[in-house]
Amino acid sequence: MFHIGPFSYSFKKNVQSDSLVRKIYSDDQILILDKELVVMTGPSGAGKSTLLQLLKGIIPEYSAGDLIGEITYQSNPVAGSYFKKNLKRILFLFQNPYSQLIYPQVEEEFFFSMENFNFTRQEMDQKKEELKELFDLDCLMDKNSKELSNGECQRLVLASLMGTDPEVLLLDEPTAFLDPKARLRFYKWIKSIKGTKTIVIVDHHLDEIIPFADKIIHISGEGRVTTGMPLPPSISENTSLKNFSISQQNEIELAINNLSFHYSQHKPLFRDISLKILSGEVVVIKGENGKGKSTLFKIVAGLLRPVHGKIQIKNSRGVLPVKKHLKEIGFIFQNPESHFFYDTILEEFKHVSKSEDIQSLLKLFLRDVDCSRSPFLLSEGEKRRLSILITILQNKNILLYDEPTFGQDEISKNLIVDIIMNLKKAGKIQLIISHDEAFIKSIGAFSYSLENEQLVRVKE
Repeated sequence: MFHIGPFSYSFKKNVQSDSLVRKIYSDDQILILDKELVVMTGPSGAGKSTLLQLLKGIIPEYSAGDLIGEITYQSNPVAGSYFKKNLKRILFLFQNPYSQLIYPQVEEEFFFSMENFNFTRQEMDQKKEELKELFDLDCLMDKNSKELSNGECQRLVLASLMGTDPEVLLLDEPTAFLDPKARLRFYKWIKSIKGTKTIVIVDHHLDEIIPFADKIIHISGEGRVTTGMPLPPSISENTSLKNFSISQQNEIELAINNLSFHYSQHKPLFRDISLKILSGEVVVIKGENGKGKSTLFKIVAGLLRPVHGKIQIKNSRGVLPVKKHLKEIGFIFQNPESHFFYDTILEEFKHVSKSEDIQSLLKLFLRDVDCSRSPFLLSEGEKRRLSILITILQNKNILLYDEPTFGQDEISKNLIVDIIMNLKKAGKIQLIISHDEAFIKSIGAFSYSLENEQLVRVKE
């Protein structure tokens, strides 16, 4: 089906420069056969998403850069005149599912891909019946698209794509935002369709996906594309935060008091939940997709108003007025691009404390990335690490992390764990939304589950 290489793909170092930097390459020809299940591995930022976009033809069709060599599908180039011919054959699930939403209503969004390819209404309704149980669509159809959690959005976009009966599925981190139950359902589904379609998938849950893969394509940190399972990464002295420190802060307390919220009066997300968190405590909020975890964080951060209840912050001088809450709270959003405002990575730190060596931290967090580049051109994993760094250097006393480990390799996850443990020692309050059980265990957090409209303590 796909013939990859020998090839190399390079892009401009930055907007002002004419010099090119090699991103990914292969010195050999790599084949993806008809109806194979291929898992793509490699460190965060190595170029996995770039290779998927090359297979789709997005690069070089819609992206600047220099592609030398050939990448073909059924013996034809994936770009140029064949790009349009392959639109229905080769479907792509982006790492950030919100980038594929078009319509404000979920049902309109679900039918869009099929309408675009001239399916009849009868055919579309039949596809809806076939897919609704698999992707748990019934609970989504009456929603507004902007109300969807990332996990719900992933399910919706994937169901919409599957409705068109593609030949090839290119899936970029399809389980990144799924809760454990939804992730197991997804892998069960992948196993059930294996052998009926060509599937290329990027996924960091390798223990769960590798056992039924037909082939592994690995991209090294230097961008070399090869086949076969790589050696496990080694943690070096250059990937630790042992010299990173945050000054000790005064005692602080965060109280969630009798909080209730709903988007629809007939469907409350949660009712009368309360929680008190003290200095130096790390709390993880778990729960199935769409149960209100991100909404709860937005209320704590002051971005949404609760239907009932209040958020209270207290320090050594007493209870703070609500208008001062913003100075105390740093929010690491689920979509890291919400943090970016400037043309270059370095400019993003204009208004951040200069007490730390930002250059050395950037080298640690982003490795060899040129910091004169736009933050929007980073990989999703790199964007996430940059958004964490921007937020923690603002030296806020309360930090909210919404899925901090999505798109991260093991070295990057260890780096994020180091950050959280350093901030814990400094007395920061940290609230985290995560489905990553290994990560949760490594930070020694108190865990709660948002279920049945209540916040329930999870027994260790």
